[in-house]
Amino acid sequence: MVEMVDFDEALKTLNGVLEIEESEEVEIEESSGRVLAKDVVSNYDFPLYNRSAMDGFAFRLADLEKMNEPVFKIKEVILAGHPEKIELDVGECVRIMTGGKVPEPCDTVLEFEKCEERDGKVKLLKVPKKFYNIALKGEDLKKGEVTLTKGTLLSPKHVNLLASLGMKKVNVKRKIKIGIISTGDELVDITEEIKEGKIRNSSKYALFSQIKALNQEYFDLGTVKDDEEEITNALKKGVEDLDNDIVLITGGSSMGDKDFTMKVLKKMNAEIPVKKIAIKPGRPTIIATMEVDGKKKWIFGMPGNPVSTYNVFNLFVKKAVEKMLGASGMTPKFLRGIMDFDFKKKKDRLHFVPCKVEVENGVPRIQFLNYNGSGDFTSLAKADGFFLAQKDVEFIQKGEEVEFFFIS
Repeated sequence: MVEMVDFDEALKTLNGVLEIEESEEVEIEESSGRVLAKDVVSNYDFPLYNRSAMDGFAFRLADLEKMNEPVFKIKEVILAGHPEKIELDVGECVRIMTGGKVPEPCDTVLEFEKCEERDGKVKLLKVPKKFYNIALKGEDLKKGEVTLTKGTLLSPKHVNLLASLGMKKVNVKRKIKIGIISTGDELVDITEEIKEGKIRNSSKYALFSQIKALNQEYFDLGTVKDDEEEITNALKKGVEDLDNDIVLITGGSSMGDKDFTMKVLKKMNAEIPVKKIAIKPGRPTIIATMEVDGKKKWIFGMPGNPVSTYNVFNLFVKKAVEKMLGASGMTPKFLRGIMDFDFKKKKDRLHFVPCKVEVENGVPRIQFLNYNGSGDFTSLAKADGFFLAQKDVEFIQKGEEVEFFFIS
């Protein structure tokens, strides 16, 4: 009997995934979803100068101690993008717009709404603190400061920062190459008519989409029959000819008469630390490694049913990709929610169950979704996430707290 390992133990095997060193430069507008290959260091202070945070009047706060009343004479107008060198006498101020460079004598800006302007003079209706409404030079970033660290998963908010630093290109990790082998005599392409005994190969296209969502590169290694030689040739093409970092084999990972993945891996001298995992869906999942020209390749034998394939990719393949890139934030984020219904299961495996999620008063509520097992792609399409029913739990009562994660 093939030994079955727990979920956490299976995840630990991925600690052996090595971070890749190769990187490339990309335009910053193409960098969202990519992983930084080295730290980004600021080459100047930001703001570059003391900048007004509001439309208002800039003045020297200490002048108030020398004045009978808080009324200043307006000497100049300063607009954003038009820095001026200005000398001010006691009791003089400048009219300044948001983003304008605060002239050196000034240390405070009071917004228009808190002033009364008349006949070239302005009366302060409030006495603010020093540096009020001023973004001080270098308060956001100091020259030489690390602004983004290696391994950061870039998003549009980071692109804004890169652009502000004057960077046209950024150094990112190369994309992970992932090959996909679909196995099964019953599979037909999505363009073909379904005949009795046949099913469309939906899992392949879902995997394409999942890989693209990670901004990585996929290679279709073909749909092959339940044939040992065909599977062997496809795997050799993936790890040798195309130099994929990861190869996914859908179908053929169980112990049936036509399940050849395990046999092929053994014949190709793969190390197979995981042969079966105590999860549902996804029990017949294989995790293996192969050495090819001094490089370690990771092979995932995945169940063919669509919910199983989707789940195994989310839980294990994403983790492998994340570790290869030296990144974080790619794998599902486990949250806590309240069950809105009773749930019963066997004390056999850790169950991942598709569900709806509604947030009420800031609390996620796990709601029932009709689910007919790992082949039920319609339930997967309707689901907001998966909730977890632990291995040793037989019954979860409505109102109990459970772990869950969102999907997209």
